[in-house]
Amino acid sequence: MEREFGPVLDGHADTLVRLVEEGGSLGHAPHLQLDLSRLKKAGVVLQVLAVCAAGRSEAYAWAQRVIARWRQEYDRWREQLIWIRSSSDFAAWRDGQKIGVLLALEGLEPLEGKLSRLEEFYEQGVRMLSLTWNGENAFACGVGVPNDTGLTRLGKAVVKMAEERGMILDLAHLGRKSFFELIERVRQPVCVSHANVDPVHAHPRNLTAEQIRLVAATGGTVGLTFYPPFIGSGNVSSTALIPHLEALIQIGGEDCPALGSDFDGIDCRPSDLPDVTGVPNFLRNLAAFGFGRETIGKVAGGNFGRFLGTKFAVTR
Repeated sequence: MEREFGPVLDGHADTLVRLVEEGGSLGHAPHLQLDLSRLKKAGVVLQVLAVCAAGRSEAYAWAQRVIARWRQEYDRWREQLIWIRSSSDFAAWRDGQKIGVLLALEGLEPLEGKLSRLEEFYEQGVRMLSLTWNGENAFACGVGVPNDTGLTRLGKAVVKMAEERGMILDLAHLGRKSFFELIERVRQPVCVSHANVDPVHAHPRNLTAEQIRLVAATGGTVGLTFYPPFIGSGNVSSTALIPHLEALIQIGGEDCPALGSDFDGIDCRPSDLPDVTGVPNFLRNLAAFGFGRETIGKVAGGNFGRFLGTKFAVTR
């Protein structure tokens, strides 16, 4: 297991969705961008796995299928994995040798407008959520909505419920107005699991300097993501992420940057990052560019690990 710059923690991947759609197993899925053997090779010690219903008409039923598939995978591979649902799980992961997994709802479409379903998904082991994907739902507006009207009454209620349960609020995909209204309401650290920096490369899914400052001010992190359209124009290599990292540090400080690959949710990758095994080389490129070992360690996993520690109330 490669850990040249310390452990790697990845804040977002859509592998579970792809397994349901295409088959295979988390233990061995060569048709996908990560599996257990490649996570180990890349030095990834914690992976957030998303449950995303996107525009599906029966979002609740779909999410239940994905979670059921995850339970099968976890039962099969539990000697190598630890499903993090509590402070004790987090402590066991931190002090052990297993790869940690956090289950996330990417968009609250599976609630189908019913607040009671948040409790249901919590009981099923979901510990992280974003309010929307790119569109509009009963809670908020995503970046693809031309007229973002902000949080709805249900959206404001779900933010309160999530914080009361200690769930991680992920502000990825939110439209600007919805983003600002949400962050005004939170009392705990929040993150953006996968996005880059809009002043470096303009894209609706990237964050403005103000958004980055606000996330950092909560004690949260922003996960640099490997989707080329969020990085730059044309064919890009992972080194094109370096200006985004520099800007993140300048705007949000060294404790802000993290990784949010979006593996298995992206249809193209940087030329030197075909799958998760390319991450160590990306980190080496940061060193070659002049970033220090401590900074690289923070980006690779230290910052996201610290953030998760605040959510699971674990101290050393």
